[in-house]
Amino acid sequence: MPGLQNNNQLTAFTQMPFRCKDNQTDDFNRFEIHPLDWMNTKNPSAGELPEKLTQIELIWIKKGRGQIEVDGKKNVFADNTVYCITPGRLRRYSIEPGMFGYYLKFTNEFIRLSEAYSKTAAWFDRYQMHSHFAPISISCEIQCELETILQKMKQEYTNYDTGRTELLKGLLNVFMIYLSRNVQATSTENLFSGEMEIVRKFMALINRNYRSKKMVSDYAHDLLVTPNHLNRIVKKITGFSASHHIQQLIMLEAKRQAMYPTLSMKEIAYDLGFDNLAHFSKFFKNNCGKNFTEFKKEIHNHA
Repeated sequence: MPGLQNNNQLTAFTQMPFRCKDNQTDDFNRFEIHPLDWMNTKNPSAGELPEKLTQIELIWIKKGRGQIEVDGKKNVFADNTVYCITPGRLRRYSIEPGMFGYYLKFTNEFIRLSEAYSKTAAWFDRYQMHSHFAPISISCEIQCELETILQKMKQEYTNYDTGRTELLKGLLNVFMIYLSRNVQATSTENLFSGEMEIVRKFMALINRNYRSKKMVSDYAHDLLVTPNHLNRIVKKITGFSASHHIQQLIMLEAKRQAMYPTLSMKEIAYDLGFDNLAHFSKFFKNNCGKNFTEFKKEIHNHA
């Protein structure tokens, strides 16, 4: 098969640890790629107590034996299968020697803070919301394409030339688009019933209205439920409160706009519906961990 003809190169790849040496890179654009054997030999959490994830994990099992436990639910690894585990979940895994495949870890913002972010890849937003442990079977037709993309990711991950980060973001977006073709409607959309449907509508509403509506009560009113009820089911299904999702979406757009050198904090605050500049400044620092000026300076210094 194309992309798999040189088994020696591929074997060498699975034995190499790929670790980002760019220590100045912020958490918002973190990305890692490793061979599966790294999960046991390099990851101290493997086989110990469950770890609460702060980033997205994507594990492609090409061949091998083992199991993964997410929020207390166990699943035996299957060949040619991708497992996506989302932030906020408790994850523990065990793999046996001879596992072959890839381990990727990245933040939500890494894939979204990019000009290349595609609506075609937005299926992942829905997937994260309710299907954090649903395996994705990889068809034979798409394996070569995914393998080629991951090989290119590996090359760029150890390359520190100009544009490295943006190229990795673009490759990840392409990977997610290809992966979306293996996600069947029955494994996602059919799960939307009852509480799940309310959460789906809530997520759609905040994507359209986060500039003008910033209170959970606003969305609860639109959905004909109480704020407490909305917050409870959103947290139950996604692992985070309703207000967290609203704040993260506002912060994501604020960071996107901060990447443009010509936009001032005042302009961004106004666009996002903040009448009080001091309020926006406080909101930004509380959610980012640094003030707007520091964030913007670091972004453009590392561009």
